[in-house]
Amino acid sequence: MPEIKHHLWKLSFLIGLVPFIVPIVLGLYTMTVESWELFDWIVLYSFVYWPTYAAGLIVIVVSLVGMFKK
Repeated sequence: MPEIKHHLWKLSFLIGLVPFIVPIVLGLYTMTVESWELFDWIVLYSFVYWPTYAAGLIVIVVSLVGMFKK
Protein backbone atom coordinates (compact mmCIF):
# COMPACT_ATOMS: atom_id res chain seq x y z
CA MET A 1 0.00 0.00 0.00
CA PRO A 2 2.78 2.55 0.70
CA GLU A 3 4.09 1.99 -2.85
CA ILE A 4 0.74 2.97 -4.32
CA LYS A 5 0.64 6.15 -2.25
CA HIS A 6 4.17 7.03 -3.37
CA HIS A 7 3.18 6.57 -7.00
CA LEU A 8 0.09 8.72 -6.49
CA TRP A 9 2.26 11.49 -5.04
CA LYS A 10 4.56 11.24 -8.06
CA LEU A 11 1.54 11.40 -10.37
CA SER A 12 0.22 14.47 -8.59
CA PHE A 13 3.67 16.07 -8.92
CA LEU A 14 3.57 15.48 -12.68
CA ILE A 15 0.05 16.91 -12.85
CA GLY A 16 1.34 19.99 -11.02
CA LEU A 17 3.99 20.46 -13.73
CA VAL A 18 1.40 20.54 -16.52
CA PRO A 19 0.53 24.26 -16.14
CA PHE A 20 4.20 25.09 -16.64
CA ILE A 21 4.67 22.85 -19.68
CA VAL A 22 1.48 23.73 -21.57
CA PRO A 23 2.43 27.36 -22.36
CA ILE A 24 5.72 26.28 -23.90
CA VAL A 25 4.11 23.57 -26.03
CA LEU A 26 1.28 25.87 -27.12
CA GLY A 27 3.79 28.65 -27.78
CA LEU A 28 5.87 26.43 -30.04
CA TYR A 29 2.73 25.34 -31.86
CA THR A 30 1.54 28.94 -32.25
CA MET A 31 4.95 29.94 -33.60
CA THR A 32 4.60 27.42 -36.42
CA VAL A 33 0.96 28.25 -37.26
CA GLU A 34 0.91 32.02 -36.72
CA SER A 35 3.54 34.74 -36.51
CA TRP A 36 4.04 34.79 -32.74
CA GLU A 37 7.29 34.95 -30.83
CA LEU A 38 7.65 32.42 -28.04
CA PHE A 39 8.37 35.04 -25.37
CA ASP A 40 5.35 37.12 -26.42
CA TRP A 41 3.09 34.08 -26.30
CA ILE A 42 4.32 33.04 -22.86
CA VAL A 43 3.85 36.56 -21.48
CA LEU A 44 0.31 36.77 -22.85
CA TYR A 45 -0.55 33.26 -21.63
CA SER A 46 0.91 34.00 -18.20
CA PHE A 47 -1.02 37.25 -17.90
CA VAL A 48 -4.33 35.59 -18.71
CA TYR A 49 -3.86 32.18 -17.08
CA TRP A 50 -1.75 33.04 -14.03
CA PRO A 51 -4.12 31.14 -11.70
CA THR A 52 -3.06 27.89 -13.38
CA TYR A 53 0.51 28.57 -12.25
CA ALA A 54 -0.69 29.12 -8.68
CA ALA A 55 -2.74 25.91 -8.73
CA GLY A 56 0.17 23.97 -10.22
CA LEU A 57 2.54 25.31 -7.59
CA ILE A 58 0.14 24.32 -4.80
CA VAL A 59 -0.19 20.80 -6.22
CA ILE A 60 3.60 20.51 -6.51
CA VAL A 61 4.18 21.63 -2.92
CA VAL A 62 1.49 19.31 -1.54
CA SER A 63 2.85 16.36 -3.52
CA LEU A 64 6.43 17.03 -2.38
CA VAL A 65 5.31 17.23 1.23
CA GLY A 66 3.39 13.97 0.74
CA MET A 67 6.36 12.23 -0.88
CA PHE A 68 8.89 13.20 1.77
CA LYS A 69 6.63 12.95 4.80
CA LYS A 70 7.76 10.19 7.12
